[in-house]
Amino acid sequence: MRKSGVMQTLDPVDVGEHVCWVVDPDQGYTAATSTFLADGELFGDKVVIVGSLLEPSPAAGTLRGAMVVDPGLIRGAGPTPDMSSMLGLVRREADRAGRQGYRALRVLAVMDQLVPPGAGVDMLIDHELRLDELVADSAAIMVCAYGRDRFGAATLNHVACVHPRELGSGWAGPSFRMFNSGPDSWSVCGVVDSDGATAFSAALSAAAVLSPALRLRFDELELMDAAGMRALVEAATRAPIRSITVEGANPTVRSCWEMLGYSTYEAPVELTP
Repeated sequence: MRKSGVMQTLDPVDVGEHVCWVVDPDQGYTAATSTFLADGELFGDKVVIVGSLLEPSPAAGTLRGAMVVDPGLIRGAGPTPDMSSMLGLVRREADRAGRQGYRALRVLAVMDQLVPPGAGVDMLIDHELRLDELVADSAAIMVCAYGRDRFGAATLNHVACVHPRELGSGWAGPSFRMFNSGPDSWSVCGVVDSDGATAFSAALSAAAVLSPALRLRFDELELMDAAGMRALVEAATRAPIRSITVEGANPTVRSCWEMLGYSTYEAPVELTP
């Protein structure tokens, strides 16, 4: 089972983890990235940096052996924002890392430079869920660094909720997280309420593109209020979703579902034990 929640440092990050890091303007990249990159050499990982690290930069020597990728090659120059090249890069380099004898691929993406102009929050959620599915099934570690002064609070909250892990940064963070837990399966943990219903709906829509028959694991979901349940049902009635199977819901969630009448509602959502 994949770990979820907040980390205070990147020291414990492990293979298969996908981390959201909200970078404060006065924080810089030095403290966290120096250790992250040095650990790549220590553990025998292939290190890839997408973008140039903003000042203050890591100490001299920490970038030795790292593959630095121009974010312009990922964004492309077309009129339509496209981040699919990032997925191709991670998939390709993870495969190469294994063949080259590395333990894993270790990637730091400077999202300030990677996200193209005009990319909306739905595109970012779609990108991060696709990336999470890839990382979960690869010998890879992925850290996505979002500058707080580059992205609005709502956008940061939305993208953080589709990362299983987050580097602690002194902000409240999302009320729930949704992340890959196997083929066609997604775990939802925390609380899905009116504050998170919009992000939850966007995450479901993005996941449905990957697999129209969704399996949601609610084992670590504490609570889902009426707004969250409405988002679930509305998502289930939108194409291309064929069905949503919910597993592991606690008694409180199941009781609320029944009291709101959704157990007999004509929507392709099934709560199983």
